[in-house]
Amino acid sequence: MRIKLAVAAMFGLLLLTAVADAHKVPFGVATREIRRATAELCAETSGCVNWHVGPCRRRSFHRIDCVSGFDGENGVKCAFVTIARVPANRYEVIIHHKRVFCS
Repeated sequence: MRIKLAVAAMFGLLLLTAVADAHKVPFGVATREIRRATAELCAETSGCVNWHVGPCRRRSFHRIDCVSGFDGENGVKCAFVTIARVPANRYEVIIHHKRVFCS
């Protein structure tokens, strides 16, 4: 009886792990999407000369943050945090920028 209960508990844990892992944002996919979004933002911004994506960090199971930025004409530099997240019950990566600082 104890063996059957232990096997059932292990099966339940494996099932929960598989379901939770389905919405984990992969690090490589997130950084690629952040690079693409930063390049598009630079292309849409007048005077943007170059863009970069700095260090990235996993903030949670469903979220990765990267420091992004671009260089403009006349030495203007902008830096911001770009967030990639995968919401529950969806398989798409959502990107948004926050804390924009230009000098």
